Amino acid sequence: MKFLLDFLFRVVQLFTEPYFLVFLAVVIIALLKRKNKGKNLRIGVGFFAVLMIVFIGNGFLGKLISGYLQKNYVSPVASKNRVSQNPVIVVLGGGVVDFEHTEKLHTLSYSRLVTAYQLYYEYRKNNLPCKIVISGKGRGYTSEAELFRENFKKMGVSDADIIKEDKSMNTYENAKYASKILKQLAPSDVYLVTSGFHMKRSVALFHTFGLKPVPQASDFIDTEITVFPNSYNAAFTFVMLKEVFGIWQVQLYNSLGLNG
Repeated sequence: MKFLLDFLFRVVQLFTEPYFLVFLAVVIIALLKRKNKGKNLRIGVGFFAVLMIVFIGNGFLGKLISGYLQKNYVSPVASKNRVSQNPVIVVLGGGVVDFEHTEKLHTLSYSRLVTAYQLYYEYRKNNLPCKIVISGKGRGYTSEAELFRENFKKMGVSDADIIKEDKSMNTYENAKYASKILKQLAPSDVYLVTSGFHMKRSVALFHTFGLKPVPQASDFIDTEITVFPNSYNAAFTFVMLKEVFGIWQVQLYNSLGLNG
């Protein structure tokens, strides 16, 4: 059941990809022409594909989605305004880039690194304990968790305060494996650090595993409304649309009891 639903969601997500829409339109038009179907129908298919590409690429749809995904996380809850004696910061990996046989954290990861460190520093400067759980294996030779750990140590974070979770390959597994660690630590507060567009789905998944993290968005993305569609708007709209489908997927799976 879950495998089938996973497949269906992946197929649906393809329809948010402009290049796939162009490919699909060309194939349909070619098939209709081969079967001598009506010219008006072929024009209609082409017009619909172009309309979808414009709608995705001119920034309007992206602007709407960015608000839906991120507006609740613009003003983070500062640690100094909360009474926490044993807080834990959970940082979700943002990917690893292997360039010229050198593995580095993805650009997204560095904003998460800085945000987590700022939270950690607020506690440590007041001599309060604080742990950082780094969640993510990634697809490289070196895990995301290990690369984060190396960077945190260079920034002055004590190795004793760093806990690696280096098994998870996606957000669902981030929440699943990190929740096991957190239940052992029994923290007073859990701060969840990830990108703004990724936060709503991440929080929903952590709720699935019985946790109520304090969201700390590390970065935000948005689109610019333009007359003509462009690749910048299309790329970020596609990223955000995938998140929306991911949120719906979490909600559906929770209602069917397929998560957990």
